[in-house]
Amino acid sequence: MSSEEIGLGALFRRALEAASKVLDLPTLEEKTQTIILSALTDLRAVASRINTLGLFSPNERLDELSTRNIVYILVPYVIGDVQLRVRAVEPDERLESLRSATIALSSFVRLLDDYEVISPDDKKLHASAPPNDPAKRRQMKIDQYKAEKAIKSRVEALRNRRRQSSSVEASNDYELIADLLSNQNLDEGEDEEEVRDLFRTVLRMFWTQAIGHLANVEREVEVLRSAPPKRDQNTTQQTDSASRARTDESWRLDRPLGGESLLDQSGRPLRPFTILPSSAGERARLQAEVFRPDHRLPTMTIDEYLEEEKKRGNFISGGGEASFNVPTSKELLQEAAEMDGTMDGEENSEQKRREEEEWALYTEAHPKGMGNTLNRG
Repeated sequence: MSSEEIGLGALFRRALEAASKVLDLPTLEEKTQTIILSALTDLRAVASRINTLGLFSPNERLDELSTRNIVYILVPYVIGDVQLRVRAVEPDERLESLRSATIALSSFVRLLDDYEVISPDDKKLHASAPPNDPAKRRQMKIDQYKAEKAIKSRVEALRNRRRQSSSVEASNDYELIADLLSNQNLDEGEDEEEVRDLFRTVLRMFWTQAIGHLANVEREVEVLRSAPPKRDQNTTQQTDSASRARTDESWRLDRPLGGESLLDQSGRPLRPFTILPSSAGERARLQAEVFRPDHRLPTMTIDEYLEEEKKRGNFISGGGEASFNVPTSKELLQEAAEMDGTMDGEENSEQKRREEEEWALYTEAHPKGMGNTLNRG
């Protein structure tokens, strides 16, 4: 159904539903951008109808405005907020989108100023320039956050008073506006002043958000304008080709010291030089061999070296506590001789007796002190 065939409220509600739907979708996808552009089309149609009907006038106050028309003050804010979600590939496209969003948000702020919705204290807190002192700037941020939180709490409290009759839970700003649009008519026994108070508080809440959006847009515009210009593709290719040519040229000969040429005008070399291979891998290998330590680097770990020495037989095994605890041959023979009643025990006992007899004969033939007698003084 085209925008001309439906009413103003239904058209605004359709745009809000589309804008609320894209919050759960990836912004850069084509499907999401189609929904955003459709919502913007409906919102601009709503704004055009509002101007044609003359719903708002700078010569009237908010108290003189009809209760059911207050919600349409939010149309410029919604246009600016949705416009910020439009995808832009080039910096110029993004700048144009930011300019459109700035116009819509500024129109919303100016409209609230005309109806004197914002108090001087709110303007001083949110719309004034931040101080240069970091401590004061931090305190200003804290005060702004507390004020925004207080406004949102008051909006929720005022909506809770109506929730038992008509209001529903809103998960985002667009659903909140759609709920106010659907329940702008007074129920039986409902106080109109409370409803208008709710609308005024909602306008204050979106005013603070609009001021934040404008500050963010201003910073983004500064970044985009300070970005370097995009180079032409043909120019980039020519620059890359020239850079590669200079690189290839620099690999042909060793670079001269002091800027002097290696060849004279007739082509004869003036000093020794090295012609490097054309392969980039080979050049890198040669360069790596030049810039290497002047000492020999280890080729194996200490454990690998010790294992290799063991294989070569350069290690003397044994000794230490393990060898001390191993029984000697005499101790083994003594233990074997004590095996009474067995043939092995008798043989070991006989062997032990022979060894003792041989040792006794040796000691008789070689008394103590009968060793080297030639060097005695």
